[in-house]
Amino acid sequence: MYGDALGADRGDHTSPPALQLNSPEAGHDHTSPPTLQLGDADAGHDHASPRMPQPGREIDSMYGMEPESANSSNVGFAAPAAVAIPETKNISGGGGGGPPDGWADGLVARRRRAYVGRSTAYWLLHFLQALVLSIIVILLLVAVSVPVSDHLMPSPGDYTKMKFDWKVDPRSYLTPMNASFSNYNVLLDAHLHTTYSDGSLSPKQVVEYALANGYNAIIVTDHQTIEGSIAARDYALEHHRDEIVVITGMEYSCCRIHMNLIGINESVTVSPPFPSDDELRSVIKKVHDIGGLVIVNHIPWSNATVLPWGTARLPDNPTREQLLDWGVDGFEVVNQDIFDLRTYQFIQAHADRLVGVTGSDMHVPGPTYAWTTINARNRTAEAILAEIRGRRTSFLLDASGTREVQDPPYKPTYFSSAPWGLLGQYFYGYADRYRGMYSFQGTFCQNHVTKVHGSMVGWLFLWLLVSIVVLECLYWLCRWLVLAAVRWVRGRRAPAAHEA
Repeated sequence: MYGDALGADRGDHTSPPALQLNSPEAGHDHTSPPTLQLGDADAGHDHASPRMPQPGREIDSMYGMEPESANSSNVGFAAPAAVAIPETKNISGGGGGGPPDGWADGLVARRRRAYVGRSTAYWLLHFLQALVLSIIVILLLVAVSVPVSDHLMPSPGDYTKMKFDWKVDPRSYLTPMNASFSNYNVLLDAHLHTTYSDGSLSPKQVVEYALANGYNAIIVTDHQTIEGSIAARDYALEHHRDEIVVITGMEYSCCRIHMNLIGINESVTVSPPFPSDDELRSVIKKVHDIGGLVIVNHIPWSNATVLPWGTARLPDNPTREQLLDWGVDGFEVVNQDIFDLRTYQFIQAHADRLVGVTGSDMHVPGPTYAWTTINARNRTAEAILAEIRGRRTSFLLDASGTREVQDPPYKPTYFSSAPWGLLGQYFYGYADRYRGMYSFQGTFCQNHVTKVHGSMVGWLFLWLLVSIVVLECLYWLCRWLVLAAVRWVRGRRAPAAHEA
């Protein structure tokens, strides 16, 4: 077939060397494979030993072209020998002399399926590796950031550097709640905290803060201790003796009630987190025995409903009537920016037995809303306490609060730990965690409740999968763009190099 084609092209129909596939003859060993014999038109040429082709001559002979003479300049072409391809048996068992029909297509299909399978397995494994690695990283971040957020992250504000260099004069724009109580010489804050409990200001700073906001008398009442009030009193006596009076006290705090014990010189032992009625009565009696007064704090705050428990913040908070019967001396009528109208009316109804005072309940410095007004015979702790015992008080109220406020500067240590702490707060966003009210005795007033938002967690992992796919696509897109740019640059340089 190939000889005919070649001969037709040259107009020469002589036969080229014969290509013969010999099958075993009858009676020979059929186990040996068929032999492939390349025959020459010249029967006398020895094909047993291979020979290296000679340039020119051998190439011409491959196509049936022989020069007439090695020394002749006129080259003639010999007639090519005929190609004889005898009929052979199909070594694969089918008819014909080659592989079965569709064999090549089947091989390509198998290779394509194998390639697709390997590629799919590679990408699935790669995707699973990225997913597992991402989950491990998330779990490690949770394990590190949540404890930092709970225990190691400092508050952002550096309150130690705060200065209170203003002066509020509430007399200039406020009048007492009781209009007839216009003659007063004491402006009292009856409820403040220092760093001796959960306050943010030192005793010294509390004194400076009170002076800046127009007070000339304060009662420092840290939770469960009078030590902070003693430190504030000593500082005031040394540095502001003629400007402000500090009265000692403490805030008795448990899961049933918060009471200020004022005018005492020793801390009162706090009973269990949930004291009985008799235990509360005994505390009130002890304070009276050592010359102090008992003021019940922030009843609206204590009775506010807290979720998810649906109970009061301080469960089983005694009623006003119970407290009156137990012998308390008075109530807070203003705490921070809340005016307790019901308690104020209750005091008015029992004016012969109860007194009302105001307290900023300052833990963090902010606006001032109320001042207790007293007309004492002199500005001493004893004289002020005598007026409170006599139930001769009123108050000034500024519902919007004073304008003079400031934020503390940031702590340098806050910025170093904030990334971890804020990350922990982010993970806390996937669950609602309710710890309840702290008893100030190492326990909580309600059981801890944690509600995990399962759907939010599911969406987190779904978006994680989407992010992995998007990042993979971006990676291969960027890689393709870089390679395309490299090829383009090389293509631009090649003509320039060729011209050079």
